[in-house]
Amino acid sequence: MKKVKFLHCADIHLDTPFTSLSGGKGRASIRRQDLKDVFGDIIYRVKSENVELLLISGDLYEHNYVRKSTINHINDLFREIPDTKVFIVPGNHDPFIINSYYYNFKWSENVFILTSENPYVVLDDMGVCIYGVGFRNFYEEKSLTYNITSIDKTYINILLVHGTVDVNIKQNMYNPMDSKNLSGMGMDYIALGHFHNRIDDIGGYGVIYNPGSPEALGFDETGNHGAFIGTLSKDYSGNRKLDIEFIKLGKRFYKKIEIDVSGCCTNEQIASLIEDSLVKFGDSATDAKSGLFSITLTGYTDKDFKIDSSFIQECLYDKTFFIKVCDETDINYDFGELMKEAGLRGLFTRKIYSLIEKTEDAYEKRLLMKALYYGLEALETGKVEIN
Repeated sequence: MKKVKFLHCADIHLDTPFTSLSGGKGRASIRRQDLKDVFGDIIYRVKSENVELLLISGDLYEHNYVRKSTINHINDLFREIPDTKVFIVPGNHDPFIINSYYYNFKWSENVFILTSENPYVVLDDMGVCIYGVGFRNFYEEKSLTYNITSIDKTYINILLVHGTVDVNIKQNMYNPMDSKNLSGMGMDYIALGHFHNRIDDIGGYGVIYNPGSPEALGFDETGNHGAFIGTLSKDYSGNRKLDIEFIKLGKRFYKKIEIDVSGCCTNEQIASLIEDSLVKFGDSATDAKSGLFSITLTGYTDKDFKIDSSFIQECLYDKTFFIKVCDETDINYDFGELMKEAGLRGLFTRKIYSLIEKTEDAYEKRLLMKALYYGLEALETGKVEIN
């Protein structure tokens, strides 16, 4: 009976610039440190769980931004786990190119970079073979798994790969793959990277897993973030067993919230309303001060009241780690009264409302309503401010 314990992570993106947080008074630097900390937590788990294989499925760091000191830090952590074999497959953000650290840096002896020139490593003492072909550039239009053949099914076979699986896009530039073809390669576990949100058992074949980024990196990456710890075993008849669990590692969370501010007549009232909505994130598990929030203001406000998003953000600065406020409110017009007017405003309102009543398409109705608001704003002020 062959048996091996592994930790599978991906998409750490060390030294990400976090340009969207550049105006956040040092928040970008803190986020970069968060990524280092979460990687340190991964190494801690490797030690505490007696993990034999650390599988890193691409985008460990940002090629265009990573500092030499960060690479040294990563390598120092690898040296702390000398009995664990570390396998890395380069991704589209850290490709195996001539000026990359994968190409030019002397890594710890327990680290293996899997490339088209070095697509597999056999661990005879463990009865394990690790396969992988990394990105050779920032884009890969064709599947990188085509040259992996001659699988010895008496071994435990693991494939590390970075790219898109079952994504039907005509111009897929990120190593397009098909779950059916991948599952047919004879692998016992396929450690995928690239998708930043966790995906279990892609295709339903019981072999393809994507852990997502261990630390959320944007507002489209909600939910828990972490890595997989698993145990693979194989008996002498070739029967395979996979036990796998997801471990949470994320330091912070991203949250989108829509708030109806109808009836508010001051920016202070809106700030207070937002603060009240953050209370539910104030427990120890998801403290609002650890969260990055995108607040969208909706509803209707008086035409004489101008929402100041920057002021509202400043009011809430100390309540969250980061917050941005987007104003998508509309002016509270009385359209019934407007349509009674004899002038240009009345004529315009009647025309648009006539079009709205004729269409049954919900999307078209929203566009026409938005056009109505913009048109009235232009008639009243001589300009249009598009949020």
